[in-house]
Amino acid sequence: MINKLENLPNEIFLMIYSHMTLFEIIESFCLLNKRLNNIIYFKFLMNKNGIVINKRCLSFNKCHSIITSKINDLSFILNCIQSIYINGIYVNCSDIISEWIFHSKILRFINLKKVILRKCYLTENLIENLSLLIEYQLNELVLTFDNDVFKSYQCQRLLRIIRHKQRSNLMLMFEEFIRKLFSNKCHLTSLELDISNDDTCVNIHKFLSLSSNINSDVIHNEIVTHCKSLRYLKIDLIDGSFLENLIEHVPNLEILSVQFKYTLMEKLSDEPQMKRFTSGIISWYTKMPKLKCFTLKSVILNDSQLNYLKWIINKVNYIEKLKVRLHIKDSMNKNSVIDVNFFRKYLMPDILIHLIDFDFYIVSSCKLLFENDIQKVIDSFKTDQFFIYRYWINIQCYFDPIMSYQHISSTKLIKPIFVHGIVDYPIFFDWKCVKYMMVNLCPSIIGCLKQFDILYPHIKSIQFNIDLQDRKGLGQRRRRAFDKLRKNALSIIRHVEFCLPSCHYGSNESIHMGKNLVSVLSCYMPHIQTLRLWRDDDFPWTSIRPDYGTERMCQIYSGRWIESLRTFQSIVDHVVVFEQNLCELVQNLKELVFIDIYGRIHSEKIEPFRSMVKRRFPNSRLHIEISKFRLWI
Repeated sequence: MINKLENLPNEIFLMIYSHMTLFEIIESFCLLNKRLNNIIYFKFLMNKNGIVINKRCLSFNKCHSIITSKINDLSFILNCIQSIYINGIYVNCSDIISEWIFHSKILRFINLKKVILRKCYLTENLIENLSLLIEYQLNELVLTFDNDVFKSYQCQRLLRIIRHKQRSNLMLMFEEFIRKLFSNKCHLTSLELDISNDDTCVNIHKFLSLSSNINSDVIHNEIVTHCKSLRYLKIDLIDGSFLENLIEHVPNLEILSVQFKYTLMEKLSDEPQMKRFTSGIISWYTKMPKLKCFTLKSVILNDSQLNYLKWIINKVNYIEKLKVRLHIKDSMNKNSVIDVNFFRKYLMPDILIHLIDFDFYIVSSCKLLFENDIQKVIDSFKTDQFFIYRYWINIQCYFDPIMSYQHISSTKLIKPIFVHGIVDYPIFFDWKCVKYMMVNLCPSIIGCLKQFDILYPHIKSIQFNIDLQDRKGLGQRRRRAFDKLRKNALSIIRHVEFCLPSCHYGSNESIHMGKNLVSVLSCYMPHIQTLRLWRDDDFPWTSIRPDYGTERMCQIYSGRWIESLRTFQSIVDHVVVFEQNLCELVQNLKELVFIDIYGRIHSEKIEPFRSMVKRRFPNSRLHIEISKFRLWI
């Protein structure tokens, strides 16, 4: 008897599906027959699966074609999708939101409740679609922005380019969207928002401000709207001004987590403003009466910021759980230690009402602490009646002699780890975000690499500096082994990143370094699928700048060359060069599917580059901005 695939029991199919992505399931099993469709539907209904693009998107064109070609026949699956997670590092979020989620403003995923957009880039379509989603569909939204969103807008504003009016309209839409997030038109219950990269002229932090100072006695005629549905809010900020305005708009908030990118507040312009931080306690209970949990993470630079911290903590003195993570810098606390008196003065409300859980981790620069000093710090908590009464006496303290930091925690201490000269400080560094590391190793590489999978699971690139003197001492046999290893090992690489020097500035040798890129890749890494280039300026890696005979001539004439880059003829020449670069690359690397270039071009080049790519690669997908070029072949 011949067994057929469709004769397998449903349980086997469910096990198979559990190891496949949505796109693989659709491509392999969807629409084959009614039974398989029912199993797929049951699987997504049971596990509440969603669309996830959170890894290097080698086959994004394929995923996109699968969805778009079958989207009208996949209603039974689309109805199961409850979440969409897209990482903008690997794909253009705005395109997917526009083409997948909506069709003529009609929602395809009728049960969609959660959207996560990491590192997204702003477009008018994206803002419009998100506005509809938060008003009518979503319960949860996670939104972080690409760093270039604000930098690009700032550059265009400073250069007064032709598209300035369009960008202004975009920023007006974005400003309205931020206001809508905290208004009665938003029906989210959970929001994670990162605006900590807004240190440009865009100034999102002022979007919630009223027409005049919130601390003045002027009566405002503007109506303050509220988002009454929001229960959980995690927000990354630059300073506290946004937080002070925010509390006016979230009356039913239960959990609030705030992280400041640099420090609690900007430098105060005048001393009298500090008086409001030391005034009588008037809590935020009337603004957010349901708040139960408050988390704050920040750097502290001076006493004024400690006073501001105390002011904020006094405002939430009615909460049940307080979580604080602080890094107190060198400049202010070098000769003091963190003990119970410090906590009483700066980190605890003056009036405690319902606080039952106090979770803290403080790292502070201080003088040398000996064992008896550390014990005195611990004893100061054990003998304090307030901490004894609430059983908050299991305080841990540690002194790091390398960095001269005092660590004090209510939970578990996170001590630095030393491995082959590398110091891991989890308190200061988020290793989940680290992608590049330079390591000086002598003599053993293997001993270090054995630890990397454990300590640094997210490292994607390591630069090893090997002592040239040691290399000269290698025998002839070891040199041959090294050459063989280099050629054979690199042939299995699928993803590679290079940082190339400027093709406009520098010596003749440096600007022409990129001309060897394709030959090196095709020789040593013929099977790469993704290529990422980091550029100081233009996207092409082959320079067309004339050679200058001497260093003095280079200094004299390169300035004139730079001035000519924005002329019509220069743009035409660079389009031709970039076209040659791309065609040579695609022709020699047959498996290449994704090109990602970070550089900086003049805005006038965007449309010529775009037109050229669409003409040469008509079936490709392209995302191009002033500082970013992405091509899915």
